[in-house]
Amino acid sequence: MPPLAEEALAEAFTGLVVESLAVKQDFGAAAVGCRTCGAELGAGDPVTVALSCYEDHSWEIEGVYCATHPVGAVADAMAVRAETQALVDATLAAGSYRPPKGAVESDALVLEDVSVRDYSPTADGY
Repeated sequence: MPPLAEEALAEAFTGLVVESLAVKQDFGAAAVGCRTCGAELGAGDPVTVALSCYEDHSWEIEGVYCATHPVGAVADAMAVRAETQALVDATLAAGSYRPPKGAVESDALVLEDVSVRDYSPTADGY
């Protein structure tokens, strides 16, 4: 996957399932916890989401933050690394998800109404 221009990030993240190596959602309850306070977040909740693009190949969610604990910049959410990173504002929405080695999770959370709050291109990490 070629690196995305900052302008294309909101579209790329719309519909992204809120699940990664760093963030696990409770599919049964359709909920995910705020990285700062642990509050349970569900469909309709506004969030700030930190993401990084591993080797310009796969976007991974690094953290989800509730409206009470928003993060202002990539550097506030994670170390700036030599990879493309972004911080976005979004709303959690009900969706479905098929994990690579599993059955469809019909009560998954996905991102909608995405807007970019901050962006750190790979070069910023050097």
